[in-house]
Amino acid sequence: MHLREKKLARLFQKEISMAISRDLTNPDIGFVTVTAVQFNREMSKATAYVSIFGTDEAKAKSIAALNKAKGVVRHSLAGSIVLRYMPDLEFKEDIHLDQIERTLDIIKNIKEGAKKIEK
Repeated sequence: MHLREKKLARLFQKEISMAISRDLTNPDIGFVTVTAVQFNREMSKATAYVSIFGTDEAKAKSIAALNKAKGVVRHSLAGSIVLRYMPDLEFKEDIHLDQIERTLDIIKNIKEGAKKIEK
């Protein structure tokens, strides 16, 4: 990723977060944190990865509500970021944090198992 894309991704991440908290009032959208934004090669599509607190059902509802309201978020972005073409938005759940948590749990269990063997 080039420097311009990295800067634009960080700007989009910040502005999307602000738009979600300021402009969206849907109760299905839970506690959402925008963790990353990635663009396709042509910069015509932006994927916003979000971390969502709650159950799997609540996460699915939040993602669906965010994707339904992506026009509102995109309009807000167009008001604060000047680009020739505003990329289409898509929201996806960021599963990296869950994977890290599971990996840490596995390591913890391995350490506890090793301590039991030593005794």
